[in-house]
Amino acid sequence: MNKEDYRDKIEEHRQSFEDEQNEQQSLSRVSRMNKNGNKNKKPKNTSRKTPLMTILFVIFILIPLTILIYFWKFYEPGKTIEQAEKDTAEQVVELDPSESSASDKEKDKGKGQDDQGDKKAQEQSQKDADKLAAEQKAAEEAKKAEEAKKAEEAKKAEEARIAQQQAEAARKAEEAKKAEEAKQNAKATTHTVKANENLYRIALNHYGDGSEATLAKIRAFNGMSSNTVRVGQVIRLP
Repeated sequence: MNKEDYRDKIEEHRQSFEDEQNEQQSLSRVSRMNKNGNKNKKPKNTSRKTPLMTILFVIFILIPLTILIYFWKFYEPGKTIEQAEKDTAEQVVELDPSESSASDKEKDKGKGQDDQGDKKAQEQSQKDADKLAAEQKAAEEAKKAEEAKKAEEAKKAEEARIAQQQAEAARKAEEAKKAEEAKQNAKATTHTVKANENLYRIALNHYGDGSEATLAKIRAFNGMSSNTVRVGQVIRLP
């Protein structure tokens, strides 16, 4: 029973009391006697006793009991009457503890499953990242190995080209030397050593110069190690 119900009951008692008083005042003594069914007999006090008892009941029992119940159920220290009335007008829904506990368990279970799913997803993501990193590392190593192989092949090709160029240059130089020797041999003249001739006189007669440079040239051209010549020896003069 809320505060409004108590107020309604008090209002009903008060209204009935006022109605009875108005009725008693409006009725005359004769009408009261006729109402009781005996004109010569004095009206009984029962009709007056009843409103009096009701008033006393309301004043000394119902009102204090109502106030007591109000303070016991709804009054809180520190709150005004308006705040208490506003709080009592609101409906409070109390949840079943078993249902709340079951709901909490379901939430905890769902949260645990979500956490486990997140953990598995993180592990799978970490595995994928590690796999991708390993593949990238392997690809980089293969690329480096391929570049090193190409560099080694390029180095070997360059060395082979240089060696081929050197060999070609040496061959050309040898051919040029042979060609020069052949040319000199074709231009060379011969001289047969006579009596009382030596290499100095032969150089002086042919070149007009008996210097050591000219003698060295004749010796080199004939493969001689000294200036000694023999009578009848054929000497080529470059």
